[in-house]
Amino acid sequence: MLNTSYVGRSLPATEPVAISADSVSRFAHALGLSDTAAVPPTYLISLTLPAADPLIADPEFGLDWSKVLHRDQRFVYHRELRAGDEVSCVPTVESIKTVAGSDLLSLRTEVRSSGETVAEVWTTLFVAGDAA
Repeated sequence: MLNTSYVGRSLPATEPVAISADSVSRFAHALGLSDTAAVPPTYLISLTLPAADPLIADPEFGLDWSKVLHRDQRFVYHRELRAGDEVSCVPTVESIKTVAGSDLLSLRTEVRSSGETVAEVWTTLFVAGDAA
């Protein structure tokens, strides 16, 4: 079971990371996209998932990664991202709901550039409970 006292907690902002044309191209090609000039809409997962690593590694939070299934992902862009942008990520535990002995974890990660929110990414994970 996840520690519900973490709901509402935000992790510190990550160090700014430059979105490089090379990383955008590699991500696009991995998805089978031929147009690598634009940042693919799902590119941010490559930055937001690692931003949650301190939470995942926190033993008091209680997340066993071997019991996790990805349930949902949602992206909201406030402006288009471009190669050359420097962004930092601030993950927040938005909710933890227990259903039939398993947890649904919702994380919201704010993506900032030059102090402004440029995107928000919601990730919902299903965390299987212990077998009865």
